[in-house]
Amino acid sequence: MTRGEIEPRKAPEGRGISVEQTECLSKIMSDPKSLLTMIMASGKNVNDMGDPDACTLNPGTQYAFLMILGKPIYMGVCVPDVCGSSDLQILADGVTVLARQLQLFEHARGGVFIPSKDPPVVSGWHVVGFIGFGLIGIFLILGLLVEYTEFMGQIPPADEPLSDALQDKLLVKSKSLLGKIFLAFSPSRNLKKMFYTPQKKDDYLSALNGFRLLSLYFVVLGHTNSLMVHGGVINFTSVPSFINTWWAVLIGIGYYSVDVFFFISAFLATYLMVTKFYGKRSFNIPMLYLHRLIRVLPTLLLVYAIFFTFFQFIGSGPLWKPYVDYLISDCRDGWWQPLLFISSWYNKGNCFGQLWYLSNEMTYFLFVPLIVLTYLNSKLIGYCLITFLNIAGIILPFVFSHIRGHSISILKDPAEKYQDEIYGHPYTRFGAYTVGVLFGVLYFEWNRSRTDPGYRYSAGARFYNLFKKSTVLCIFAFVFSSAVMLFFILLPRVELQEPNERVISQIPSDFYNGFHRPTFVAFLGIFLAPLFVGRLTLVKDVFGGKLLAPWAKVTFVAYLIHLNVLGFVFMQTKASLYFDGPSQIFYSLTAFFITILISVPISLVIESPILQIERLVLFPPRQKSDLKEAQNALLQKIDPINESGISKDTSDMS
Repeated sequence: MTRGEIEPRKAPEGRGISVEQTECLSKIMSDPKSLLTMIMASGKNVNDMGDPDACTLNPGTQYAFLMILGKPIYMGVCVPDVCGSSDLQILADGVTVLARQLQLFEHARGGVFIPSKDPPVVSGWHVVGFIGFGLIGIFLILGLLVEYTEFMGQIPPADEPLSDALQDKLLVKSKSLLGKIFLAFSPSRNLKKMFYTPQKKDDYLSALNGFRLLSLYFVVLGHTNSLMVHGGVINFTSVPSFINTWWAVLIGIGYYSVDVFFFISAFLATYLMVTKFYGKRSFNIPMLYLHRLIRVLPTLLLVYAIFFTFFQFIGSGPLWKPYVDYLISDCRDGWWQPLLFISSWYNKGNCFGQLWYLSNEMTYFLFVPLIVLTYLNSKLIGYCLITFLNIAGIILPFVFSHIRGHSISILKDPAEKYQDEIYGHPYTRFGAYTVGVLFGVLYFEWNRSRTDPGYRYSAGARFYNLFKKSTVLCIFAFVFSSAVMLFFILLPRVELQEPNERVISQIPSDFYNGFHRPTFVAFLGIFLAPLFVGRLTLVKDVFGGKLLAPWAKVTFVAYLIHLNVLGFVFMQTKASLYFDGPSQIFYSLTAFFITILISVPISLVIESPILQIERLVLFPPRQKSDLKEAQNALLQKIDPINESGISKDTSDMS
């Protein structure tokens, strides 16, 4: 028996119903006024929740939630407050019969949940969590004290106004080691650093900020589609036909959003790593892995702590507690898998299901330093290795698709089968990442060729200079690459025209499954190429403007929490929802903006402090008088921060 199910009480031998059931039935019939309220406040159809508030406010009645266990089928009923869960089991069984008659499910079991009789309980672990967040609050307060008072150090007086960057440098230098640690937690200082985003005129990579945010939105939109259905929609029978509407095209973009994240992550990791270690035959690879763990793991742990400490207490409504209990039961056995980044290899419990992406990305990142090391020692061997990985990223999904007989759409195959064998596993999904590695190396060569004549005829310089020299080619690349990406987004609609038959035969489906993701991001790289060399400035300013830069910094946190935000939006509702395209756009935009706003304080509390402490501990400043150096820089009016306001330290490659 699963969590949330109630063991039905057996009637006494020789009797059809129990004493409690008799009392419940007699109470229903004894008060005509309450009977009218119970009828009006109860649902009349599948996924009709009725009116929970009207039922709860009426004396002598309570709201009960009938559900088909494990299925998005519900009904709300208003019953006397003497009725227990087992007394209402016959009604839950009636809902399952209705669902079978409507041919929604062939096999199902009914369950009963009475919110007023099963409130959330504060456990000892919750108390530990509350204390832990209290300690974080103390660190934030100490950070403010260190920043704005003489506590643990004092800023030397200056005879002239300071720039924000230099003033912050002097502040850090003036504090003791413990003061520097507390200062890293100052929320006001971290907020200013987040929104202080000046850019150099040749900072072409800022265009990636817009693509990060746009990709995140389409991830939220795609999950809005599934969470809204599981939240219970009144037009449940019309949901399957939604995939034949043009609104479904927008949902389909979400299937490539993760590939865009893979491409961007691989591109930046490779480009920054090659740039940092150029001219070296070896470098400290374990330190790179340690940095990535420090970059990711504390934030993930904080999201875990927020979920297990607060999440069940922030919502209400008929769906809320069954939903939270389901999430917690999923994490009971598999909570450790995301923390070891093996969710896409071994998944028992599906705890934080969205973290399959993080598992894959961390797996792929393990190979980037090795690829960079190979390239720095031999460009030819490096390119051969990158080419081999790109070819393997096409062949492996082709082979799995052919052996397992997959179609081109996750909506056509059994979802779990496609998810396990094509969509989520590292060895069938890395094609988009290796394409990003290739473009990162090419962009390094072009950027190097601007100052080093030895790279003037390199592959990267030749490729990107094509766009630098020709406006016509830039416009053609912009239009043609957009058309190709749109083609891959639209093609699955052909397969979905016949819900019960294969439209595209197996071999063409295999070629599609092998090529579509690497090809999609390859043309994304071509789309971005003019922007990366300073052409198509209008498009670059749209995607890389200062307005988007601060919000792009929190996309990692936003990805971690977006499913929980969607759960909050849909699972605490007290009314049935109508499932269609416009409603999904509305709810997805709402959830997207809420997610971004919530991500800001989470990032300020953990991401920024941890990165500062990491630099302080692993990369301590030189022992000579750094404060005196900073003062001399002030006197000479030398700003130790470059013109863009972005630190030249490229150790943070994520």
